[in-house]
Amino acid sequence: MKIRLMGLPDEVTQAAALIEESFDVVEISDPYSCRGSSRQVRVYAEVRLPSRPN
Repeated sequence: MKIRLMGLPDEVTQAAALIEESFDVVEISDPYSCRGSSRQVRVYAEVRLPSRPN
């Protein structure tokens, strides 16, 4: 599953940390600046649903 996070750098960092606690993370990208004069950044995460015990 792929997830795109957009927001201020501190918000995106906090959200990425929560994603790492909740999902099996395959990869989280470095932040990319949004276009124009925006202070926001984008981060892309690739995750898997966590395994459930049988």
